[in-house]
Amino acid sequence: MANDAMCNDPMRPPLFFALGRWFCRTMVEDFFDFECWGEEHIPSCGSCILAANHCSFLDPPAVVAGSARNTFSFARKTLFKAGIRGKFFSQLLTIPVDRDGGGDISAIRNVLQLLKAGQAVLIFPEGRRVLSEEIQPFKRGIGLIAAKARVPIIPVRVFGSHRAWSPSMDHPKFFTSLRVAYGPAILPESYDPGPAHPERYNFIACYIRSALVAISYPVARL
Repeated sequence: MANDAMCNDPMRPPLFFALGRWFCRTMVEDFFDFECWGEEHIPSCGSCILAANHCSFLDPPAVVAGSARNTFSFARKTLFKAGIRGKFFSQLLTIPVDRDGGGDISAIRNVLQLLKAGQAVLIFPEGRRVLSEEIQPFKRGIGLIAAKARVPIIPVRVFGSHRAWSPSMDHPKFFTSLRVAYGPAILPESYDPGPAHPERYNFIACYIRSALVAISYPVARL
């Protein structure tokens, strides 16, 4: 990874993103029993993908709150309408994606451009929120992006968010234990078998999932 003294985050965060990250950190710390581990695994600069499990409305703010990086993430394309609302979501470093139209090529292209520019991108490879904390098979899209970008991947496992605010709950259960653990970076030479592999994208997706599943519940800090 790059020397921390030699580089900085490649962009100054937009005002709304900086405020949003502060709000997310304040929310999860004040209203939940929140802690995060392994922040040192996130490179201070340069391209990377944060690949996290997803079973709650709280996962995106919790993952972003624990990272010092400016982190891009996906948002439904219908939110990006002309006018103030569209500009607001753009300021939040969100990438518009058509979640109802199958594979969104434009969203993948945008992600690859951001990674080429040295940015960090948060991806939930399960594709959508699931109804249990059991990690589901990853979509091959994460394999395609990883194979094209060939950047470090940080597996991120969120614990407790399903009990705190699952998709089936009308409102959050405050002060529930919420933990975020960032695992060591996985490098391309480890996860990518190369273009000759007949199931390259699925292989990469499974490899990343295995690294995420291997992250155990963090022990209490002393």
